[in-house]
Amino acid sequence: MVSTATIKLSKAEIDRVVRSLVVSIRISDVFDYNSEKANFTTLKDDFVKIKRMLDDGEQEYRNGAQTENGYHTVKVCDNCE
Repeated sequence: MVSTATIKLSKAEIDRVVRSLVVSIRISDVFDYNSEKANFTTLKDDFVKIKRMLDDGEQEYRNGAQTENGYHTVKVCDNCE
């Protein structure tokens, strides 16, 4: 069984975590912690994906138009439909 946890992080905090993981990866090279390097790399890649998803969501929100019920819809150009 895999245990999971939910944590709330701002985009700035996610950036700090990614930077910290990059430093940890570089340090693992210096001290030859190859087993830890794989873990750090996996975590970093996951956080980078999360940040991209947040960026994409914000972009869709900025490009969207608010409807009557308060939900946002993404604008699509006439030629794209």
